[in-house]
Amino acid sequence: MKVRFFACQTSTATAFAGIILMAAFGLPLLSVHASIPGGRSGSKVLLPSGRALAPAGRLVATPNFAVNVVVSAGKVVVAASGASQTHSVSLFDAASLKPVAQLLLFRQKPWWSKVIHGINHQSLFQGMFAGPGGNIYVAGGCSDDILVLHAVAEKFRLIRRFALHGQPFPATQYPYEYQGPHGGTRLFYPDSVAVGATGHHIFATGLLSNAVARINLTSGRVQYANCGPFPFQVAVANHGHLLVVSNWGGNSLSVLNAQNLKPLGRISLGPRTGPQNQLPGVHPTAIVPVGNSSQLWVACANTDVLVKVDAVKLKAIGLAVDLPYAGAPPGTFPDALAIQGKYLFAANSGNNDVAVFDAASGKSLGLIPTAWYPTSLAVKGGNLFVACAKGLGSGPGTYQHWIGDSMSGSLEKIPLRNLSIDLAAWTHTALADNGFTSHQRAARRRHNSRVALFIHKHIRHVVFILRENKTFDEDFGAYRPAGKWADPKLDLYNGHELPNLYNLARRSALCVNFYVDGEVTAQGHQWTTSAEDSDFVQRTWPMYYSGRGMVPGPGWTQSLGGNAGKSGNGFGDGDNPFSASENLSVLGHWANPWITYPQGMFLFNNLLTHHKSFMDFGEFAARNQAGDISAAMRRHMSAKSAAWDLFILDTNRAAVVTRYIAAHQSHLPDCMYIWLPDDHTAGGTPGYYTPDYYVANNDRATGQIIAALSRLPAWRHTLVIITEDDAQSGADHIDAHRSLALLVSPWIKPACLVTHRYSQIDLTRIIECVCHMPAMSQWDANGRLISGIWTHRPHLAPILALAIGVPKQLNPGHVPAMRRLRFKAGSDGQWLSPEWLKAHGIGSRLGHSLPAFTPTALGKIPGPEQMRQEWIISRGRVSYQNVMAYIHQLAAREHRPLSAFVATTDADDGD
Repeated sequence: MKVRFFACQTSTATAFAGIILMAAFGLPLLSVHASIPGGRSGSKVLLPSGRALAPAGRLVATPNFAVNVVVSAGKVVVAASGASQTHSVSLFDAASLKPVAQLLLFRQKPWWSKVIHGINHQSLFQGMFAGPGGNIYVAGGCSDDILVLHAVAEKFRLIRRFALHGQPFPATQYPYEYQGPHGGTRLFYPDSVAVGATGHHIFATGLLSNAVARINLTSGRVQYANCGPFPFQVAVANHGHLLVVSNWGGNSLSVLNAQNLKPLGRISLGPRTGPQNQLPGVHPTAIVPVGNSSQLWVACANTDVLVKVDAVKLKAIGLAVDLPYAGAPPGTFPDALAIQGKYLFAANSGNNDVAVFDAASGKSLGLIPTAWYPTSLAVKGGNLFVACAKGLGSGPGTYQHWIGDSMSGSLEKIPLRNLSIDLAAWTHTALADNGFTSHQRAARRRHNSRVALFIHKHIRHVVFILRENKTFDEDFGAYRPAGKWADPKLDLYNGHELPNLYNLARRSALCVNFYVDGEVTAQGHQWTTSAEDSDFVQRTWPMYYSGRGMVPGPGWTQSLGGNAGKSGNGFGDGDNPFSASENLSVLGHWANPWITYPQGMFLFNNLLTHHKSFMDFGEFAARNQAGDISAAMRRHMSAKSAAWDLFILDTNRAAVVTRYIAAHQSHLPDCMYIWLPDDHTAGGTPGYYTPDYYVANNDRATGQIIAALSRLPAWRHTLVIITEDDAQSGADHIDAHRSLALLVSPWIKPACLVTHRYSQIDLTRIIECVCHMPAMSQWDANGRLISGIWTHRPHLAPILALAIGVPKQLNPGHVPAMRRLRFKAGSDGQWLSPEWLKAHGIGSRLGHSLPAFTPTALGKIPGPEQMRQEWIISRGRVSYQNVMAYIHQLAAREHRPLSAFVATTDADDGD
């Protein structure tokens, strides 16, 4: 194996590095570099949110989405499990961080797997443990096994595989139904592993079985026991006599006898859960024992606290508050723990730092800055090792899918020998990088107060329109007034397909330095509804986006039964685009997303709590644990508005909205949230509309809604915000996270270009300001209200909805009969419900069906493939080849990987 290595020593300055791992014959397998995403702030890397990174210590890059780090026999081992076909276990020298070996785990057998060091048909999730004798135990996720690895001569040797099997759990236990795909083998889904005190047994938790397994290392015999919902981590305590399991979905720890798995009791960490519970979970995640005692620390990721417990007494005995400043809302997300001597370390994945506490008292001592999204900690030899999932942001790909996979992970080595001296400077850096110093927060409050005075005087209604997936250059590359912020060579759609958006840009404010805060749809909708995404969504979306045996959990419901829905029509309730406003008791065999909810919940909860009038057109809302939406919330949800369904055009959705506006013109709500998803397009899939028509129809729908609003008396006091949920489908010359945002109101200066850096959290802050509501998380609490766009002389002329300028055409190719039928229903603004089938004289069972069409079905097409299909259909193959050549030139000229400009990889992007 040829290895090229770069690293640099840092203190509080930026550390970035890369590794290029190549197999025999020079075949590149993983290109793992570092990049400077979205610009610099001094020597710091800027994230999409505007927060900065300046990791302490020494840092090297790892494969994407590093989830665990352990230290064994002078080596550091990092496990990475991004949303790709390839996972990895990488070995580094503990002293120099020089890469030593790597084992690739292939979900499916690739054609080139025989020439590299790897295992076919193997995955991992997030569990890894360093056992005696230098053995490394790895939890296999959907592969339903535990791997035993040993590093020998710059290679990992597979010692043994222990197979595990799915287990049933009580019908009274959340999630109430098995959350893996039905119709196949039930999965145990190991996600954590620990070695017993004697070294003769290992223990593993099963995420989808609500179970723990005890494995005899000699005989291979496996014993199972139920624990709690969605077990996250298992730890051995009290001299090996006790097992303690953190229940990610259960607000508790389970304590079991380590010899026979007999349950000994629960330790409550939050409010009692149950079917009618509407509060979010506290999300117990990482556990670390205090020596060999019965005491342990556990991180509650959703509530930003660490709880000290006694596993013999079955009670909490201490508390450490993990907030960056007094009174901060939730959002720190502690999700990894380590202890050395008197110090307790907590990895704060939300704030990109490690909190340091007194291990005895829980007193906060300071912070250590890290790279983006720390997920795991290990302490050895006076050094703290930190694995971070997203490294230094929008960075190079690893021959895999998604903008999320295009970012390298990172391994950080932080010396602790002068911790008491270094901690003060590190703490200041960590707070300043997040904008959390008292000076920064005071300055932001003064700024926001000035802008809020104007908003409260003139704006009473806010309308939020959410679209799908586009970058700024993809839609506005040809918008000449944007100047250097637009690259016409990357323009795919322009004034021809987007006459209304271009007209609105000339009449209002266009944010040209605007970024999305997540990488994919699963995160994007949480960012736009809650100004954060939960730790559960962050850690699990790579698993279901890469098809690894997990039902999607992005906040909305997902069909568990495929096409075996309650309606019995042969299509399944998975096709139902009106499910967002239905209770699970009506929907039938569906997953309940309660565990995905962040502590601050969602915009709709905020509006309801503060007695604001609002209407939700298509977006998901919070349910209780049983999957029911409260009667109070349902009154604010449009049951006639379709969520995701590309057979239903956005002009159908706009018609629902404009009818509502006409009926409420004298009492428009404080807030309207509208989802128009069809600019996502279906690529080149036969039987769907062409990408150009989807984009043009989406534009027309946007224009129709704003035109209807502009004719109301309330228009004088209305603000419309238009943006995208993520930016994964196109190219951008500044950053792969850059997208578009438009603000439209009579009180906004015409043709205003907003060049200050903003992201989705700042838009949420505007909504909260208009509605006189508090923030939901640390992100929107520290958001910045957009200034420089307002005028004291309103422009009240009505806005016209411009016509569609492209032909209504379908993609060519063979179209199955079922797709044609769904297309017919969609033309009526409907789905293949029993009622629609009966009205059209069609039998309720039709023999065969398409797979359930969910919000992530097309999302599983890689971003590069979505872009390729749209570009070739819209502009032709030669144009696509030219634009890819141009992007390569950009990458070479600016010494950045392709993925800094497009949600792609460094692989050959030819067709």
